Amino acid sequence: MNQSLGQFYIKIEGRFESAHYLYNYYPDGSDEEIHGHSWKVEVFLASETNLREDGISYDFLQVRLRLDELVKSIDHILINKHKDFENINPTSENVSLWFYKGLIKDVKETGGKIKRIVIHEGPENFAYFEPSEES
Repeated sequence: MNQSLGQFYIKIEGRFESAHYLYNYYPDGSDEEIHGHSWKVEVFLASETNLREDGISYDFLQVRLRLDELVKSIDHILINKHKDFENINPTSENVSLWFYKGLIKDVKETGGKIKRIVIHEGPENFAYFEPSEES
């Protein structure tokens, strides 16, 4: 198959229910009220080689298992109280970066790249992170 036609991507996702509030959210410096979301994380992956001889672009099983662990650790909690969010504002942007940092080792070990991580705060709002090529 002609691989010069384009790039293959794989998407894995997880869902979790959690609350958060943002620090110094209002103009007077006060925090946002605690509120919850039905979150979704989407991880877009690609292989270093694009397409293997067997027609698989990237075997995501190890990364899928790690994503499940991360989702479980952040599900049904106040994100502000999670040990990894001490002194970090739990914005959607920072949550996407947290998933990136939690997945990157497994992705690299399996010959892949993270192309994008999308964090949805419900069905209408999302933020995403795209790592630089050096990452």
